[in-house]
Amino acid sequence: MKKLELHSEIELVTRLINQDHFAFEVLFYKYKNKVKGFVLKFAPSQIDADDIVQKVFIKVWLQKEKLSIDKSFSAFLYTIAKNEIIDQLKSSVNRRIYFMGNNLIADLNIREQSDNTDEQLGLEKKITELIHQLPERRKEIFELSRFGGLTYRQIAEKLEISENTVDTQIRKALKFLREKLKIVRNNILLIIF
Repeated sequence: MKKLELHSEIELVTRLINQDHFAFEVLFYKYKNKVKGFVLKFAPSQIDADDIVQKVFIKVWLQKEKLSIDKSFSAFLYTIAKNEIIDQLKSSVNRRIYFMGNNLIADLNIREQSDNTDEQLGLEKKITELIHQLPERRKEIFELSRFGGLTYRQIAEKLEISENTVDTQIRKALKFLREKLKIVRNNILLIIF
């Protein structure tokens, strides 16, 4: 009877809170496939489910003192997994904004990764439209950086302005794009969750 109690969720979580490595290992093997199934069900295919599972359990270990035996451990895991998925999606959208080039989002090769090309082309079109809404000088600086591949120093020399001005204009352009695309990003996340 004592052995059965040892492996109950409450006992394992209690031991985990007290830094018991064995309890952590038991919980890992008990829940890793469930967390992976959750990730595979809700995350787009380009997100690595095994990577998310690893991050979830790292956070569990790092935040073990915050666990409560009165709350569902699996719900805690799924919340962390959901937040990891959201973080990776936000990061992916931000990388796409950063690495734009030739009206494509260059670094991520979206057309090959996406199951929905029309949606991605719509995002590319929206980004292009937003770039054209930038003030003329800011747009020029942004395009020289992102499409022309020039460094801040090269842009500053070409336009006879300071590197700080280039940096400021790029930051303002990215802030504008992020704010305008936040609606798009939130709609993508709403579709997933």
